[in-house]
Amino acid sequence: MNPRDLDLVIAAAHAVGPCPPGEEAEWTDSVRERAVSLYVLGDTVGQDIARLDAAKQFTATLLDVRVEASSTRGVLVLRNTSGELEQPIRTDRGDSKAGRVMIERARALIGHRVRVYRLNERMASNPKLEVRIVVHLADFGLDTDPIHENSAKQNVLAAAEGDTAAAQQAWSAAGLPESGAVSVRQLADALARLPHPDGGPDSQRFV
Repeated sequence: MNPRDLDLVIAAAHAVGPCPPGEEAEWTDSVRERAVSLYVLGDTVGQDIARLDAAKQFTATLLDVRVEASSTRGVLVLRNTSGELEQPIRTDRGDSKAGRVMIERARALIGHRVRVYRLNERMASNPKLEVRIVVHLADFGLDTDPIHENSAKQNVLAAAEGDTAAAQQAWSAAGLPESGAVSVRQLADALARLPHPDGGPDSQRFV
C-alpha cells in the first residue's frame, strides 16, 4: 500500500470511529466507503486549487448578476478600480453544482467590493473561442464609496451596450438624481433595470 492510500485509510478509520465488537465486516465496509469519498473529495479539491493557481486576480465592485438562458451561466457585471465596467465574466454552467453555487454567491455579493479570480477557458462548443470564467470571489465588504454622476452614467450606458434610451430609462426608473454622486447600491439598482445588463464598455455618454 502506498503512503497516500494508507493515509486515506487511517483518516477514514478515524472518521468512522472504533470498530464495535462483532461488527468487523460492517466497520470495514464503512471505512472503505469513507476512504473512497475522501479520495474523490481530494481529487475535486485538487482541481479547484489548480484553477485558483492559474487564475488572474483583480479587485472590483460587483454590480449585477444575470443568467443567460442559452448557456445557463451567470454573467457578472463588475466595476473595476478605474471606474469602468469589466468585460462580462461568466460562471460555470448553471446546470452544474459549481455554477449554481457561484451564481448564488455572486448574487449575495451585489454591492460588495470583491477579489475576483478568473480564468480564460475554451468553449466546448467552439474550441477557437474562450470565455472568461470566475472561479472564486473573495468578499471585501460593502462598497460605500460615492460614485460621481458622470462615471455612474457611463457605467449604465456601457451596460446598455450604448443604447442611450435604455440607459436613460433605467436611470430614471431607479430614481437616480440628474446631478450629484450616487451610491453603489443605486447604481446596481439602475443596472438591474436594463434589459441586457452584460454589455461592454462604450465611450458615449448621456446627460
